[in-house]
Amino acid sequence: MSIIVGLFLGGVGLYLIGYPIMFGKDEDIVDYGERIIDLESNQELKKEAIFSELSEIEYDYQMNKLSKDDYNRLKERLQRLAVEVMKEE
Repeated sequence: MSIIVGLFLGGVGLYLIGYPIMFGKDEDIVDYGERIIDLESNQELKKEAIFSELSEIEYDYQMNKLSKDDYNRLKERLQRLAVEVMKEE
């Protein structure tokens, strides 16, 4: 009886650990375009948010999660936002 319970609990443990690894690949996709639109529409935009986004897209580009074209396009938009915020100060 204890062997059956042990096998069951082991199977449940493997399932709980293995399922996100095997089938959770879509969770890593980040919609940067939507995040930047949110930042652009917010009047109380802070420098920290922009620089945080710049850091994230830099990291994702280095990890090959973003293409060079997407990286350049997003970086350009965020840099323009940073300049606007600094001019407002």
